[in-house]
Amino acid sequence: MITELKQQVKNKINSGNIPSTQNLFNKVKDYKAVSFDIFDTLLKRKVNKPEDVFQLMQLNIEEKIPDFKNKRIKAEEKARLINNPREITLDDIYDNFVELDERQRDYFKKLELKFEKTVLVPNKPIVDLFNECIRNNKAVFIISDMYLPLVFIKQVLDDLDISGYTKLYLSSDKHLTKRSGTLFNLYLKENNLEGKNCIHIGDSWESDYKKPRSKNIAAIHIPKITNNSSKKKLNEQYLDNFIYLNTINEEISDPYYKFGYEKFGPFLWGYVKWLHSNFKKENIKKVFFFSRDGYIMKKAYDLLYHDDIKDMYLEVSRRSLRVPVLWLNSSFENYINMISPSKLVTIQSIFDGAGLDMANYRELLSKYGFTEKSNFDRREILSNKQLKGLYTELLSEILKKSKSEYKLLQLYLNQQGVSGKFAIVDIGWGGSMERYLTQTLNTLHIPHDIYGYYIGVADYYTKNIKEFPLRMKGYLFDFKNDDKAMDKRSSFVGLFESLFLEQAGSVENYKCDSSGKVVSNRYPYEYLNNNKPTFELISVKKIQKGAIDFIKDVQRDFVLSNVLKFDSDELYQGIEQTGMQPNKEDLNLFANFHFYDEGRDDRLAAPAGLFSYIEHPKKLKEDFLVSRWKIGFMKKMLKLPLPYQKMYEQMRKLK
Repeated sequence: MITELKQQVKNKINSGNIPSTQNLFNKVKDYKAVSFDIFDTLLKRKVNKPEDVFQLMQLNIEEKIPDFKNKRIKAEEKARLINNPREITLDDIYDNFVELDERQRDYFKKLELKFEKTVLVPNKPIVDLFNECIRNNKAVFIISDMYLPLVFIKQVLDDLDISGYTKLYLSSDKHLTKRSGTLFNLYLKENNLEGKNCIHIGDSWESDYKKPRSKNIAAIHIPKITNNSSKKKLNEQYLDNFIYLNTINEEISDPYYKFGYEKFGPFLWGYVKWLHSNFKKENIKKVFFFSRDGYIMKKAYDLLYHDDIKDMYLEVSRRSLRVPVLWLNSSFENYINMISPSKLVTIQSIFDGAGLDMANYRELLSKYGFTEKSNFDRREILSNKQLKGLYTELLSEILKKSKSEYKLLQLYLNQQGVSGKFAIVDIGWGGSMERYLTQTLNTLHIPHDIYGYYIGVADYYTKNIKEFPLRMKGYLFDFKNDDKAMDKRSSFVGLFESLFLEQAGSVENYKCDSSGKVVSNRYPYEYLNNNKPTFELISVKKIQKGAIDFIKDVQRDFVLSNVLKFDSDELYQGIEQTGMQPNKEDLNLFANFHFYDEGRDDRLAAPAGLFSYIEHPKKLKEDFLVSRWKIGFMKKMLKLPLPYQKMYEQMRKLK
């Protein structure tokens, strides 16, 4: 009970926000000398507790010293007991690390300093105050209880551009401490200062607030303020702190950039690391990233890897690979299986699947009782006699178009070197593009050994492996290779796919340019309006920039790059939270996004009013089925804190 009460008091002391730099300066401006603590004041660690540094070390050296963390903690406890009341040093600690010989002690002391330096970052609000004090000619001092060497602390401060202070007082150097008050006594005496002219700033209630006040030194207590990840595993805590401290220090305010840095960046980073690991495992030397979703994937991959694996961008689309192979199997059933897997299939999708412009066939539509807004329930579409009749009348044009585009596709694939053993990378789901490519290469008698890598392999992949045993593998979920797989994006697939947008139109087909090179024909870019970027395009660019900046920052962090491991679920948490449990801010950011697919233009989550649907229930079903963010649709419509993901999963089971 007493322990719980102490913790509650401690939490209360460390709650709240750090005041602004100006407010803090207003509190110190009348004092001659200003002193700062170091840890959790001028500097922050990317770990929640100092001893977590030893856990990180243990992950790096586990084979050499089992249970290193606990042994390191016990060595420090023993050193403090022996040296009490004198402050200990890092040498004192390792002198009491009895499991180590002299050579190992030197090695681990250096390693500890390396890890300490890696986890330390400036605490920007306090560093700003520190610099403001120097600009205003205050006498600035640094006073800290710390066993690390003085030369190391000075180097860290210098590397982080914290300079201009008058003097640094470190307990391990002076063998005096703040907590006993003796370090404050020395500070006042050596600088001929009176306590009433001084103010101290730090995070410890006892050492940085109560003790200086007992010396007649004014004090400001700085709450530690963490990102609330104490219940998570160490790797997740570290990543959360890394993101939190970077976004706080850079004062990131744009919500789309912030989403990219905090949520999309970690997932994209994990995916490209997974890709590279699989390429190495399978000894793959040639990789094709498929447009358009592969655009940002390749950009991230190229930031991290520069080795003997040749990676290229292949300008393809479902349409550019699908239409050229239609003549190989032109049955109505095969055709329907090749278009959008959505439960509600639009007439627009039927025409787009064959690369035909529906506007040119209005009379034919009317003949079979259809309009440009007609749609079909996928469960009943194969038995629709009118649609079969329409398809039969279109078939000759479909076959003609298919064969003509097939030749140019063949030239493009040969030109790009699509043969032999290679990997393809795409966002995934059903594997249809791998199927079309395999079918084409088989017909052309081009030898190939394709490895397909995707963010996810959905349960409807089965329709694409009836003729070809595709070698597919998914990062986030994989119904082909995992009996317990769960589709983790189906309730917000449009929102998820929007994050990967390339800034160019989808590939329609191919042509020869004036030099004889085969190049892609692109559709007009959906996200340009009168040649100006739409709101969605501007926002996605910000998201992708945030993600790429995250990966650049990760490269400079030794612990994230070399020590900690993450699975896909851990790195997906941020995106999943927005997609499955959106808050008001999430809905404001994404609900009105336009999403273009298979010829349709829909908002991600834009329901009509609830009362309108009560009067027109069929409209509710149609709008819900075409929504590409179904959780967002439900929450925006109902506006209640309900278990929307569970509701969605139950609806999916309904036949």
